[in-house]
Amino acid sequence: MDKDQIVENFLSEIKREFPDVGLLIEQREIDMEIEPEDRMYTDLFECFSQVTTDAIKIKDSDTASKHLIYMSKKLNDASEVEREYIDTYYTESLMWDIKDQKLKSWGWKLFPENLKTLYENMWGKQKF
Repeated sequence: MDKDQIVENFLSEIKREFPDVGLLIEQREIDMEIEPEDRMYTDLFECFSQVTTDAIKIKDSDTASKHLIYMSKKLNDASEVEREYIDTYYTESLMWDIKDQKLKSWGWKLFPENLKTLYENMWGKQKF
């Protein structure tokens, strides 16, 4: 299976698992006038990451935890392509716009260990 098909399948799985996120991703495609052949996968994964970040901002532990646990489990058996997308386009951008260190600390406690490792590989050891 080629890389595009792997990513498309992964996005479809996310949309099925989290219909609310699926609607946001589809709206983003409409807003950005993204056609299927445009293959703007990185942006769509970052959209999922932003939804998780937004849940952390409002201390919605249920939503944030479901997203993080899903991605953590997916990472355990991920193909090389899926791992790249989880690492680079989901995990790296988590909490990017949260300035409040107490809120970041609260969110950090929700991260499974394997996602913490990816995050720290990019941003360094977290001191909350």
